[in-house]
Amino acid sequence: MTGGGLRWAVTDGPDGTAAVELPRDDDAARLLEEQARGGFWCAREAGGCGGRLEVAHGPLPSFRHTGDAPCTFVRRGDAAGAAYDSLRYRRPLVAWLTAQGHAPRVERTPRRSGHPGLHVVVVGVGVLEVQLAPLPDTAWRERDDRLRRDTPSVTWLYGPGADAAAATEAGVRGAALLLRRHDRGLLVGVRDADGATRWMRLGACRLTADGLDASGLAEARARHARRSSEREEAARRAGQAARRGQRAGSAPWLPELEPLPFPDAGPVSDAGPVPDAGQVPDAGQVPDAG
Repeated sequence: MTGGGLRWAVTDGPDGTAAVELPRDDDAARLLEEQARGGFWCAREAGGCGGRLEVAHGPLPSFRHTGDAPCTFVRRGDAAGAAYDSLRYRRPLVAWLTAQGHAPRVERTPRRSGHPGLHVVVVGVGVLEVQLAPLPDTAWRERDDRLRRDTPSVTWLYGPGADAAAATEAGVRGAALLLRRHDRGLLVGVRDADGATRWMRLGACRLTADGLDASGLAEARARHARRSSEREEAARRAGQAARRGQRAGSAPWLPELEPLPFPDAGPVSDAGPVPDAGQVPDAGQVPDAG
């Protein structure tokens, strides 16, 4: 095995999602081995072969395949961490949705980085898009537009690797939802447009027809909408003042204008339109826990 030892497996069968990481201490690895009475499997849901795994004990224990079936993780065991990461989010997320009476359909969304995300369809409600890897601004906007054309409600949840995409949505809509593992459960963070984050357990949230209902989310979006409205109003008033100044010929902040050789045309600048003061910056310029 040339790419590093395999340290990930599932304990609930080849198609299971109960992911575990093998401890680096051999005594702790033996304890995990005793606790996993059903044994270990190479998870198909993580891109593995579905074969049986056993613990290879030593100074740095690792999993090894018991059979000869071809598997991408035989030679690239170190790539399994990113591939298995989505399973560690999937299990508690599905349990949370099921407890609310939903029947989610989960699809694993492959990424070139090898760090897949989750596309969770909840019939009659909408879609949860769990983004665990970096996503460029343009790609986020394209996927968001595509998803919203096909479903009434789209909720993005951003893992530790997708902070830049979270900042983009917070800049566009006033808030973004972060998702982090905590013990065996998940935490949700409401990140506002200023970068402040309010954390809570996933169990304190509910999924409704309008998306995920989390404490502080509506307030952050309303605050952003109010600020945007105030900026637009300030820009409108500044534009009106500039136009009044042009008509009165007393706009000290504008260059002296020469009339065009047309009757009744009025003074017009050839320098192009004057930008509105307080113009809202493009949300795509917004720059970019576990």
